[in-house]
Amino acid sequence: MNIKYGLTGVLSILLTLTSAAQADDFPHAKSGLYLGGEYGMSEYGSGCRDMTITCEDDDDAYNWFAGYRFNDYFALEGSYRELGEATSWFPVGNNGKKEKTWAEGYDLSVLVGLPLSDRWMAYVRGGGLYYDASMVEGGDLFMEQSQNETGWAPTAGAGIVFRATEHLQTRLQYQYVSDYGNSDWNREPDVQSVTLGLLWQFGKVEGRPVQEPVAEPVAEPVAAPVEAEPETKPVNVLSQFDFDSSTVSNTAALDQLLSEMGSSEAQITVTGYADGAGPAEYNMGLSKKRAEAVKAYLVSKGVSASRITLDWKGETEASSQSPNPADRKAVVSTELPK
Repeated sequence: MNIKYGLTGVLSILLTLTSAAQADDFPHAKSGLYLGGEYGMSEYGSGCRDMTITCEDDDDAYNWFAGYRFNDYFALEGSYRELGEATSWFPVGNNGKKEKTWAEGYDLSVLVGLPLSDRWMAYVRGGGLYYDASMVEGGDLFMEQSQNETGWAPTAGAGIVFRATEHLQTRLQYQYVSDYGNSDWNREPDVQSVTLGLLWQFGKVEGRPVQEPVAEPVAEPVAAPVEAEPETKPVNVLSQFDFDSSTVSNTAALDQLLSEMGSSEAQITVTGYADGAGPAEYNMGLSKKRAEAVKAYLVSKGVSASRITLDWKGETEASSQSPNPADRKAVVSTELPK
């Protein structure tokens, strides 16, 4: 395997997702502790000396990590990393001579995120790895010699995260560990790796935006035709309201309707409306209050409450040029004799 272009590949994926990602209102934990693990492949640079007849400079790599995400843009992460090993064989006799070098350690890094959508996020990372590295030389005819080295090496990387559920995430990551070891090894290898991992993000999940329910119109009962009943005509009367008000202030139109109804026992429907100013939930409640205020006025004038049906629609039927004072109203609908 050759992953020398791993960072370029990850960055290409990031650019593709940046152009394609769309906000999708997916609820997820934006902050809190997270735990996870990754598995992939590593490749050593300068892992094998010159004059080798065979060199295997790639191997399995894995790590376990824990971190704390403060928000979508910043996290702090610590991990244990196993970087695999590189092995080379020298042309010494029939049995040859073998040399291996490997490294593991504890990484502490800062992650800086770039949200692409509610499900996708890119990030870059940088920090340091406290490594424990070894180099062993030997073979069937040679005494084994081992050298160990510990110290700090800078690390850098980039990756993408996909939120599969509200807490479960998967990520693809490229990471580079700079030179480690010492001059006694005749080289200071570096390691790069590409891994795929899973993590569980703890924390509170923000809910989806709530779509305010639209009250369905109350179906008017269909009365059986009665031949003796006089013909009627539909009548709609407006009661206008002031901004953010549910007080019935102009009653002239309502009084005229009551005068025309006389002793009629016709059913009445009162529907409240609101303009588009303010939150939808508040406007739904305001339109209900306006319908109730008109009903209370009609009842105060002698109309039986059992004859009045209420409905309210909030801003759902507001004018396109909102807010429009004409939308601050209640409509009284009934039937009058022709």
